[in-house]
Amino acid sequence: MSLTIKQKVFNEKSIELLPAYFILAEANIGLGGAKLKKAEEFLIAANWNLLKSGQAGAGDEGRAGGDETLVTREELDRYNASLNITFGRLFMAQNRPNAHDKALEKLTRGIYQECVEHGPESIYLCKSYFYMGQLNQMSRQLINSKAFF
Repeated sequence: MSLTIKQKVFNEKSIELLPAYFILAEANIGLGGAKLKKAEEFLIAANWNLLKSGQAGAGDEGRAGGDETLVTREELDRYNASLNITFGRLFMAQNRPNAHDKALEKLTRGIYQECVEHGPESIYLCKSYFYMGQLNQMSRQLINSKAFF
């Protein structure tokens, strides 16, 4: 591995840090309250890294960011789905106007992206379907909630 790759991998703007950003955001969402702002910061950082990496590798076939990253296009798609799901959870936890609509949009987009990769009946979608069921339960749509659960 060359020196330039070693310097770019795992720095604060590295695409390889996205799983850590997602875990930290999920933990802060679980804590709720004032920690939701911190979760939002982690997700914004993850979104920025994902956007930069997606643009860098637009012309590449196998690798997302050319020779500068170790992440493939499939992994970028997976990260994008995780980002949408986690943003959906954040919006569910916030008590803001239109938070339900934003959560519904993000969860729907994330579930669609996961379905494209794994298929709609895959066990990998259980967590996402559960979050969608919770969202429907919060909005008192019990029939839809039961269907997702």
